[in-house]
Amino acid sequence: MNFWVMIYRIGWIALAILVVIAVIAMFIPQISQYNELHRREAAIQEEIRLEEEIIKHLKSQQDKLRTDPRFVEKIAREELGYAKPGETVFRFTDDEAPASNRPPR
Repeated sequence: MNFWVMIYRIGWIALAILVVIAVIAMFIPQISQYNELHRREAAIQEEIRLEEEIIKHLKSQQDKLRTDPRFVEKIAREELGYAKPGETVFRFTDDEAPASNRPPR
């Protein structure tokens, strides 16, 4: 009699372990989906942070363009290539050929 009680107990323990494994197996896809969504959220948050920095920089430049005449002159000279009347502008180009195009020595 004692032998059969032991077998029933082992059977119930084995059944309980199988149920726990089945429940865990059911939730594994949801856990991996949650992890993937969490990674995507972190990437999107980083993109948002970078875009906000760009917006902040552009607004700063916009304010400078509205209020600082020296900044406007600097942009006109450096980025647009403008010069004041009567001014001579010298432009230097890099005459050195890339390493792949150089003749062997």
